[in-house]
Formats: sequence, structure tokens, C-alpha cells
Amino acid sequence: MIKFFRKIRFNLMKTGKTGKYLKYAIGEVLLIMIGIFMALQLQNWNQKRQQELQFKATLEQLYTTIKYDSEAFFRQSKNFEFDAKEIDSLLDFPDNYQEENLPYILFSLTYDVEAHSSESAYYLEDLTYNPKDQQQKELAKEVLNYINRITNYTDKVDNSLKEMLQAADIAHPKVHFQDGQTGWDDSDQSYYSDEDFKKLKEMLHSKKLRTVLRSVRTTKVYNNYDALNRHTDGLSIREMIKDYYPEVKVIYKDVGIIGTSIDGFDDVGAKSTPMILTDEIENIWEVTLQLKVGRVKFRCRDSWAQNWGVRGQEVFPEGKAVHDGRDINIPEAGNYRVILNLTDNQYRFQKLDD
Repeated sequence: MIKFFRKIRFNLMKTGKTGKYLKYAIGEVLLIMIGIFMALQLQNWNQKRQQELQFKATLEQLYTTIKYDSEAFFRQSKNFEFDAKEIDSLLDFPDNYQEENLPYILFSLTYDVEAHSSESAYYLEDLTYNPKDQQQKELAKEVLNYINRITNYTDKVDNSLKEMLQAADIAHPKVHFQDGQTGWDDSDQSYYSDEDFKKLKEMLHSKKLRTVLRSVRTTKVYNNYDALNRHTDGLSIREMIKDYYPEVKVIYKDVGIIGTSIDGFDDVGAKSTPMILTDEIENIWEVTLQLKVGRVKFRCRDSWAQNWGVRGQEVFPEGKAVHDGRDINIPEAGNYRVILNLTDNQYRFQKLDD
């Protein structure tokens, strides 16, 4: 091609057509400049497209982890709210409580809500925005501020009730040796004496314990308020992501089911039974398997970082899948089709014909 243009220029000079030669040379230069400009534009477009694809891919990861964060903070809020209402009841109606229940109720109020470990900060490192794109820049700033708020927050702690019970020589309730999650082990009737029960009943009417309970209630209320703020903050950030990227969806990988109804939990070296993603849009996972009487939970990547159970004790055969919830009890053995919807956070155990 270069030789072709060179031949044309040579013929124009040879025939003395200098004017035409200059016009042609100028046109050739312009043509080359236009070609270079278009090549640069195409390169910039490709780079911008690749950057936006990466930006959206990271947003999708954050959209999922922030959903999980928000659910965790909502559950924390409910726990704080429940404790505050329990304290109100103890203060207003102390005589309505049976003595033998007081150790379990009072010690349950000394527990701090388990801190939530968010995975959002991990994906934030990959959220590289285009500094010339104001929308990307503002969204990245809001996500950064949100993650800084939740990672630098610590719940308020009030140990005065625990210290008072210990000072009164009231032992911590006995828990099940194999599984503390199932709650207190009250099968040993000699664990607490009649003197212990009587002492707690008297303490419940004392000014000192009632003052401590009011103090603990204040801490629970403040923590409830903060947890709700983190919950709504997460919802707001997810709405911002949705506005920028309307097609964004929740994504979970390697979802499985584990528990004593299958091969046991981690304490016996069991692994999650993989579930199959049957609806990518709605994030629905399914598996058909034989279950024994026992307990199960759902989790991702054979890890407890992302797991789902239930809020109450008996929620079967279907219910709300709660982040970090309790084990799901399987009361009847059989062949089941298990369905888990991680968009609506619902699960269902459908028993199949033998």
C-alpha cells in the first residue's frame, strides 16, 4: 500500500503537477491522522468497556456480600430488641417468673451478639473506578464509606449483670457437651440448688439488680439502634448499585447442605453435600437426597462464613432461611427434594414417594 501511494506521488512530480501533488500529500497526511485517531478511539473504547465490565463484576460481588451483611445486622437488631423486651418484663412483672427459670433467663442476657465478619472489604480492593466517570466515582465512594462504617464499629458491652451473678456464686448454666447451639442442658436437676433459685428471686426484687438490668437494657437499646442503622445502610447501598447496574443479581457459589441428617458436621470431618443451581436469575439451589432424623444447615464453599439456618426451633418443612441461624430440625427420615431460594431467603423440604 505504501509503494502504491509513493508511485502516485512520483508520477505527479514527474509530470510537473506540483499543485496536485501538494493537495494529494496533504490529503494523505490527513487520512493517516484520521486512521490513527480512529485507532486510538477504538483502543480507548475497548479499555473503557473492559474497565466497566470489571467494575460491574465487582459490584455484583459486593451486591451479594452487602445483602448478607444487611441480613446479619437485622438479625443482631432482633436479638437486641428481644433482650430489651425481656428486661422490661423482668422489671415490670418479676413475680411472673418461675424461680427455676431465672438462671437461664438472666445469663442469656449477659451474652454479647456475635460480631459479624463481612466479606465486603475483600471485594472492595477490586472496585477500580474510572476517575473520569463521575457516577462510578460517587458510587465507589459510597461503598467505601459503608464498608468503613461497618468494619470500624464495635457493639457497646455491659458486663455488670454477669459480674453480679458471678459475685452471688450463681454458676453459668450447663450446656450440652456435644452441641452448645441446642441451648441449656437442664436435665441435671441438682445443678442448681433451691437456695440458688431463692437467692435469684430475692435479687430480682432488689434495687441493685434492678439498677443493673436497667443499665444493661440501655446498652441493648443503643446496640439495637446501631444494628438497624447498619442494616438500612446496607439496603441503601444495594439500591445505589441497582440504580447503576439494573441487571445486577445476587450470586452465591458452591452452596451445599450439611448436618447430622446426612453425614454429620465438621466435628466428624463431614463435608457439605453440593446443591445444584437450577435458576441463576432467582438464585435457586436444589438437591434430592436421603435424610435421617437430625439437623441440617446450608452454607457456601464448605465454610461457615456464609451460612443459613432458622430463627426458631421447629420450622419444617419450609421457612425463612436466616443468616447464621440455628440448625433446621428434620423430624422424619425419608427421601427429600431440598429447595433453597437465596433471593427471597426461603427453603423447602419436599418429601418424595418412597
